Parts: sequence; C-alpha cells; structure tokens
Amino acid sequence: MTYSSLFVDRVDSRTLVPNMEEVFRYMGYALGDRKNPDQIVGNVAGDVVARFGDLIFPQAVYVCYPMRAFGDHVLFGETACEHRIDGKGISKFLAGCTSIFLFAATLGPMVDREIQRAQRLEPSRAVVMQAAGAMYIEEYCDLLCEKFRSMAAEEKCVTRPRYSPGFGDIPLEYQRTVFEILDCRKIGLTLMDSLIMAPEKSVTAFVGVRPDTFQK
Repeated sequence: MTYSSLFVDRVDSRTLVPNMEEVFRYMGYALGDRKNPDQIVGNVAGDVVARFGDLIFPQAVYVCYPMRAFGDHVLFGETACEHRIDGKGISKFLAGCTSIFLFAATLGPMVDREIQRAQRLEPSRAVVMQAAGAMYIEEYCDLLCEKFRSMAAEEKCVTRPRYSPGFGDIPLEYQRTVFEILDCRKIGLTLMDSLIMAPEKSVTAFVGVRPDTFQK
C-alpha cells in the first residue's frame, strides 16, 4: 500500500479521552512507591487536563511510501528519489515491511504558551502541564496509528509500532530529513537548529506496514 501524496489529519480535541494515570506516570507517580498523588495534586492535574482539552488542536501530516529493509539500512520513497535510514536496529524492526507511514503530529502552539507562562509564574503547575501535554500528544499519536492500522487492514496488512528519530539507532539528526519529506508547515510545525520541534508537544515517527502473512 502506498499513498505518495501528503495527507493532513485533524481531529476535534474532544476525540481524545484524557488518561489521568498516564499524566501521573509522566509526573513520576508510577515509580517506586509513589503510585498515587495526594488530593491537591490530583485536583491541579484535573484542572490542567480540562484546560488543555480546550486549548489543543491535534493535527498531523503524513505520507505512505513503498519501502525495503536490508541488513543494515532501510530504503523508502519513490524509485527515482528514495530516502535511506541507516541502522541494523531499524532494519530488523521493519523486516518484512513493504510500505511505511511517516508522520508528524502536534497539539498546536497554545499548550506551549501555557507551559511557558506557568514556568515563570507557577513552576510546580508547569510540571503538571508538561505531563498533561505529553499524555495528550501520545493519545493523539495512538489514534493516528489506529487509523493507519485500519488502512492497512483493508489491504490485508498489519502495522508495526511507531519508531521515532532519536530512538534506537536512528539519530535525532534524522529529524532534518523528516522535515524535508513532510511539509510540516501545513500544521504549523517547525524544526529549530537545536533539533527541538516547535511547538514542543509534537512527535515524528515511522510506522511500518507488512502483509499479515509475514513470518519472522
């Protein structure tokens, strides 16, 4: 399956179901014996999550290309203009895949602005905001990957878990290639010289697609 054109995905923020356990996990409460926040922290987290639910604008840009995995690298894209990812780990991870989705997703700029304001005025609240923002972008990426799974299933294929630059043996520097391939300006997303994305509550990733008859 291949869709060489760029597609933009946008969803209503109410489509995302807040996961408070994930917010607390990002805050460190799932570590060791710190499993439950006190009522004050819980109330602050609830307020922040509700506030962010009104501020986020989940949107993504994605493309699906044919791909081939070799022993130490992956090639994907149109025959006349293929892109290469070097790495034994990513090649093994995508073994058997014949197509690959590449996407960039973001929550929009308002979350970043709220966090930056809180970092100046209420640092403790900013910690909760960082966790809530991380939860929401992960929820959106999961929803987007579910869309890819449905598209793949229509062609009797299955998807692999997403894999982002900076993870495993794909250097974060590969973000530059991602931004060259995807016109991230369509969703208001830019890449700074430091390789940090703006807005920061954003994710780029690959999702491999392979026939459901593939055997490792």
